[in-house]
Amino acid sequence: MELNKIRCPKCKSQEIKERSCYETKNNGTRKPYECCCCETFFSETKNTFLEGLRKPVSLIVMVVKARAEGMAFNAACRTFEISKNTLILWQCRLANLKKTLFMFALAHEFLKMIIEGDELYIKVKKNVPTEDSRGWTIVLMERASRFIWFMQCGKKDKKLF
Repeated sequence: MELNKIRCPKCKSQEIKERSCYETKNNGTRKPYECCCCETFFSETKNTFLEGLRKPVSLIVMVVKARAEGMAFNAACRTFEISKNTLILWQCRLANLKKTLFMFALAHEFLKMIIEGDELYIKVKKNVPTEDSRGWTIVLMERASRFIWFMQCGKKDKKLF
């Protein structure tokens, strides 16, 4: 994360400094920060779904997929060797992210844009080689919606390409 985008979770100040990184048991490297105003220490996962997790994120994904495919609550706890309280906590945290996760899945699965492009040249009285044309236009079209962009580019310059 960029330092200028991070705010202190306690006083909301942007005056923070980085501390030395540390390695977590299951979730990779974390970079702690210190607020210069209130002297609070925090990491980039503060106030996020990942705050305080001790299990690997990959395990959480497997459990959630199994539950979504119909695995019973107790069966998931036995199969993945997690406590019932842990699974309840994960489900509650994910319930708060339902809208965000739905939009993410929708954008990545169903909204794929395929754009085709071509270049057009101006013809004045007769055909001339493209480098001698008075101007040219780039035309882009998105296949599904047939939305078209025109970009007039003026005289074609070989240095441009």
